[in-house]
Amino acid sequence: MKRGTTSLQVQTEYAPRPYPRVTTTVLNSGQVIQKLERKLEHAVESLEEQRPIEAAIQQQHGEVLALIEKGAPVEKGGLVEYKPHESAPHSMYDQLTSVVGLQRLYRLGADGTFVSNNASKQFKKTFATVFKDLQQVIDIFPLMPGEKGVRKKGVCEIEHDRLYFMSDGSECYFVAVQPTDDKIDYETTLKQFLVDSD
Repeated sequence: MKRGTTSLQVQTEYAPRPYPRVTTTVLNSGQVIQKLERKLEHAVESLEEQRPIEAAIQQQHGEVLALIEKGAPVEKGGLVEYKPHESAPHSMYDQLTSVVGLQRLYRLGADGTFVSNNASKQFKKTFATVFKDLQQVIDIFPLMPGEKGVRKKGVCEIEHDRLYFMSDGSECYFVAVQPTDDKIDYETTLKQFLVDSD
């Protein structure tokens, strides 16, 4: 979406770890500029609980878009300036939002299911051929024997300079990029996130 001459990307997703939350991230050229996070009382554990969370995701996403469109000053409880704390450990998702040229980040559990239906629909629409063979792609990094819900770590280029698949062990990500003028080796960059997280 546009705000003046600036083109912004807005993503809203549910995450169960490290605590259940719905997070909206506003990015400018792949850089996180603002973030709104609402903590949830407990993680989604059934299909019945999933529906209200999806509604909350859509509502929060709409509220943030409305705030951006208005250009209104940030109010308490509304959109908050995101300032990373150097001492606080960042989730892999937070780290990946800093990738230059990031277009969209899709988060999946170790079982290969998207954390939100919206993300799944968007991915299917944008990357239909990859979605068709989704399980084969996810199995590039197999589940570790004897460890429940943990996959082998790694990064794989799916579409050259456009889509990468990554596993940090407990979660998986599809990283969709739109390369900038800077020549970036995305595969190496993403692998470095895994090295830094060890």
